[in-house]
Amino acid sequence: MLHLCNTWFEGGHKFVRWSPQSSSLLRNGKHQLSAQLRKYLSRRCAHVKGHGGVKASVRYTQRLCNHYGYVARFDIRSYYQSMDHQILETLLNGCQVTPFIANLVQEYLSLPDPNNRGKGMVAGGALSPLLGALYLTPLDREMERLKALIGIRYQRFMDDFVIFAPTRHKLRRAIRCAHVILDKLRVRVHPKKRFIGKTQRGFDFLGYWFEPHTLLKPSRVSLSRFLERARRLQEKGADLRVLRQYVQRWVIWHRSGLCGMIDKRSHFSQFWNYITRTLNLN
Repeated sequence: MLHLCNTWFEGGHKFVRWSPQSSSLLRNGKHQLSAQLRKYLSRRCAHVKGHGGVKASVRYTQRLCNHYGYVARFDIRSYYQSMDHQILETLLNGCQVTPFIANLVQEYLSLPDPNNRGKGMVAGGALSPLLGALYLTPLDREMERLKALIGIRYQRFMDDFVIFAPTRHKLRRAIRCAHVILDKLRVRVHPKKRFIGKTQRGFDFLGYWFEPHTLLKPSRVSLSRFLERARRLQEKGADLRVLRQYVQRWVIWHRSGLCGMIDKRSHFSQFWNYITRTLNLN
């Protein structure tokens, strides 16, 4: 049913271009898959449509940061590349998806996998966000169980997640349980993109820097990406007007949905001065 036009790698992720007919089929399949998975996907998985998105996750994380003393922040290493097709098929069967969707997903996974590794998924595809949400539902359920049992809190956005706990002991218990689930799913946390400790030390998540009872500001990673995109625009010949427009859009996105939670210094002039100074545009 599906046909590929070409494939390429970008930023460590595999992308594909489907034929027009396949793209149309996948858009239809996306709507059906979303409806069939709706009752199985956790509300704590925020990247799913209707679950709040990035800004809802940021607001929730800040509230938890203000009330819990300990936090663990993790990122799955090479998430899309690590996803096991057999495990994903088992999870889909558990959701009782229709045969049409099951076959469509099987093709969606196998076509960009010519070597039959039985692992990996394309980035940016129509079905990828939903399948990425489904793959970690065992972790979502385990964290919900621990919430009722020992009072931890949890939030996930695709493969980034945070766990909050009132004590160090309870945080360690939650982390052990998380590793057990991740081992069964055959994925690993990134060895560098993580933080475990007291919330008062501060940590980054979804592009923001969190500290208890402190206004939000962009994380170092977020600022680094912001600067790199501006540098690429400059290298492509963008003038000051285009760069200003880019900075304005970035600042609007950075502040939107977070009224009263953003550091007042996070305004256009601060970031414009940062860009012009760093790129020697003065």
